[in-house]
Amino acid sequence: MRGGAWQGVRVTNGSVVQNPARRLRWLPNALTIARLAALPLLLVVLVRATAPTSVTAGVLFGVIGATDFLDGRVARALNAESAFGRIADPLADRLLVAVGLVGLLLLNRVGWGLPVILIGRDVVLMLGFLLLARAGVLMRVDLAGKISSALTMIATGGCLVFAGLWVEVLLWLAVVLALATLVHYVALAVRHLRGRRRAVEDSGSIVA
Repeated sequence: MRGGAWQGVRVTNGSVVQNPARRLRWLPNALTIARLAALPLLLVVLVRATAPTSVTAGVLFGVIGATDFLDGRVARALNAESAFGRIADPLADRLLVAVGLVGLLLLNRVGWGLPVILIGRDVVLMLGFLLLARAGVLMRVDLAGKISSALTMIATGGCLVFAGLWVEVLLWLAVVLALATLVHYVALAVRHLRGRRRAVEDSGSIVA
């Protein structure tokens, strides 16, 4: 069924059947909650792993990460984007990456430097976005940020499964892009704050 058929179906008695998609509007948030609930299981698998890599942890990491792509598409398809999803979805992504990076440290797969940089960058951005929102400046993750997050997730998952040099290079590239997007977001925030201040000053001069 397409178009108006999904907006409501008029039957012979004149009643209108509710849009079937409305019954599934809970699904994107449920996927996000499931992703958060699966993180302790991933951490347990990583703690119990003995080799420098863990296929089980890598596959679980990939499955959890795939739900991020899935719940976003489902939310847009069902027009079910919510305030909870806007907060919980990126939080779940950041926590998944953090658990994966901590797992690399537990497996002695990489040194502490790269995971600390990536986790620290995410913490700075999350706190910065929160403080800016409280100041009335809403920042959203743009294409550069999404690419950076995807590369970090792929590199982290790859390092959990493979021991080749190429995945370590991929992780280094993720770090470089993560720092570049951090600078990018700082520049955007400064621009927004300056524009907001200029608008306040202009409105004050008009009133005067």
